[in-house]
Amino acid sequence: MGSEIKSSTFSGYVLLVLAVIFWAGNAIIGRAAAEHDIPPLAMNFWRWVMALAFFIPFFGKQTLDLWPEIRSHKIFILGFGLVSVVSFNSTFYTALQKTTALQASLIQSILPVLVLLLGLIILKTPITTRQRLGVVFSILGAFVIVLRGDLSVLQNLRIREGDWWALLAVFLWSIQAFVIRWKPQTIPIMPFMTVLSLVGVLIMAPLYALETISYKPMPFNEISISMIVYAGIIASVGGTTMWNEGTWRVGGAQAGYFGNLYPVFAGALAIFILGEQPEWYHGAGAILVITGIWLAIFEKKPK
Repeated sequence: MGSEIKSSTFSGYVLLVLAVIFWAGNAIIGRAAAEHDIPPLAMNFWRWVMALAFFIPFFGKQTLDLWPEIRSHKIFILGFGLVSVVSFNSTFYTALQKTTALQASLIQSILPVLVLLLGLIILKTPITTRQRLGVVFSILGAFVIVLRGDLSVLQNLRIREGDWWALLAVFLWSIQAFVIRWKPQTIPIMPFMTVLSLVGVLIMAPLYALETISYKPMPFNEISISMIVYAGIIASVGGTTMWNEGTWRVGGAQAGYFGNLYPVFAGALAIFILGEQPEWYHGAGAILVITGIWLAIFEKKPK
């Protein structure tokens, strides 16, 4: 029994790492969407339409077979879908259109703090010394990377409208990471994601229509479609599924630290895909983030 728990926990960590890799690419796409005149709600709507189109052929029958079980947990599923699929993603895409990727990354680094605070306030879960150190190291590592090791960058940062959207997005993300612990065990992750995608599409449809009428329509071209395919298949089917399953396996508090791997992987993608030169702050920041994760999640628990 103990070995099964350890195996499940380890695989949860692997899933979290893969999820953040996929999301690092999604953040780049979300920022690029503003430059290509793609509205945020349209991006989120078509992202989940694409994900649903993938889920239904492979997991539609399994989802229908579990429909009585899904209906019995409809309050949790609707609430979780509203927070994660609809609110978080729409808010995050809106933030990326109104602020820089740098400031959004800095704001995202407070995720571990928010998850720990939710546990302390709601579940009265104590915060250990190693967890506090883990927060400090992981946030410091994220700061080193996104600031490129230059504190003078902070002098040019200004609070923008998008920063408040980014703050709201990371707060919603922390709720998602905290609440996933109550995912029904009788509903496997793929049917769970299938029905979440359906919930997201149904709720997003009228919001997308309103945005199209009152703001601007979605431009359909080679660039926008390729962005939707990545966001729908890689980030949603791959990233979100792995994040939810990984968080459910290891717990929201531990999963929160992995969010600070985002600038590490974003920097790595820039080096390998865009040809950017590796700098000292990439390595230093990665070491600090990984140290913070190690301090927080590998603490020996009392028997």
